[in-house]
Amino acid sequence: MRKKNNNTENSLYLICDHNAKITEVLFDDLKLISKDKLPSEFSNLLDKESFAKAADFWEEILKREFVTDYELLVKRKKKESIPLKFSAGIFSNRVWVMAASRDAALESMLKEMMLINNEQQNLIRTAEKKLSRLKSEPGDHQIDLYDEITRVNNELVNTQRNLIKKNEEVLKLNKQLRKSNEELEHFAYAVSHDLKEPLRMVRSFMKLLENKYGDQLDEKATKYINFAVDGAERMSLLIDDLLEYSRVGRQGESLQETDLNIVLESVKGLHESTIETTGASIEWSEMPTIICEKIHIQQVFNNLVSNSLKYNLENTVPKIEITFEEQPGSWKFSVKDNGIGVDPDNYSVIFDLFRRADYKSDKSGSGIGLAICKKVVQQHQGEIWVESKKDEGSTFHFTISKKLQS
Repeated sequence: MRKKNNNTENSLYLICDHNAKITEVLFDDLKLISKDKLPSEFSNLLDKESFAKAADFWEEILKREFVTDYELLVKRKKKESIPLKFSAGIFSNRVWVMAASRDAALESMLKEMMLINNEQQNLIRTAEKKLSRLKSEPGDHQIDLYDEITRVNNELVNTQRNLIKKNEEVLKLNKQLRKSNEELEHFAYAVSHDLKEPLRMVRSFMKLLENKYGDQLDEKATKYINFAVDGAERMSLLIDDLLEYSRVGRQGESLQETDLNIVLESVKGLHESTIETTGASIEWSEMPTIICEKIHIQQVFNNLVSNSLKYNLENTVPKIEITFEEQPGSWKFSVKDNGIGVDPDNYSVIFDLFRRADYKSDKSGSGIGLAICKKVVQQHQGEIWVESKKDEGSTFHFTISKKLQS
């Protein structure tokens, strides 16, 4: 199980020789390698469990000159070993080794590495052409040849230095971003507490007013008190929902193998009271076990089921059916109901903040539930959409990518 990461978190970028010794460290987000102890054996990075696989990895590098997608366990001081995806290639008689905890990060690093390599190869080809031309011309060109080789070598060194500097800048920016996100989350919690305190006061005093002077108040005054209490409760709910929306994608929630049958049982349990009162049914076939952020995916199912129960047709028993379909690169899930439906004009906007599926309904809601669903699904490299007709029910579909790594 591994943590979700920003683009270059949990990443390594190394230069090795052909004997599997690390000679340079371009960057090391995990702080695994002491530069003053170089050269160091590549195997010193790894958990013993990965030694045999690492030998195969190195043999493949020397044989094919480029390999990718090798998962090896990396050991950490006083912490549990973690799996990283390794790729490597032979360039200019050296071995470049890259590793990251996420496919997206590794792909980004590989792309950058290939750009640098292409630039180096272009320099070398240009130099070879010039050297060839000089050799074919009459006269002694030894000094010219030496100068050209020196120039090309200096340009290659400068290119590598620029890469190191760029990676260090990216790493620094990511650390600043993580710190900023932590400060923002703390600020959000503090503000939410400060905003909810006067709302609690409004509710408390309105209740006290009703209890103490209820028999002296006319129907209109009682109605105004109820409006004030209801408004305070809605505002409190809105603050909670906004806080939850801001936290999606910033909590470092772990990806893990998740049995969705258990998730749906939990969701059903949360609505037991409504099910008992309305006679509603929530049914699903045997669901798969997938890699996902369990808490957030449960939140998606819960929000969709909650909406289906809330926006039901009058004098109709709510019926909800949850199904799935396995696709080549993703899991597709569908939540179908027999509720009031969604107007086609609102298909796209209902997933925006504060946009509710039914504007004329007096049902309570902040309009953030579907926005949270969209944010969570996108965090799982998926999409979410709806198919519906007014008064004929809705089917919400969403996908979860299979490329997510645990």
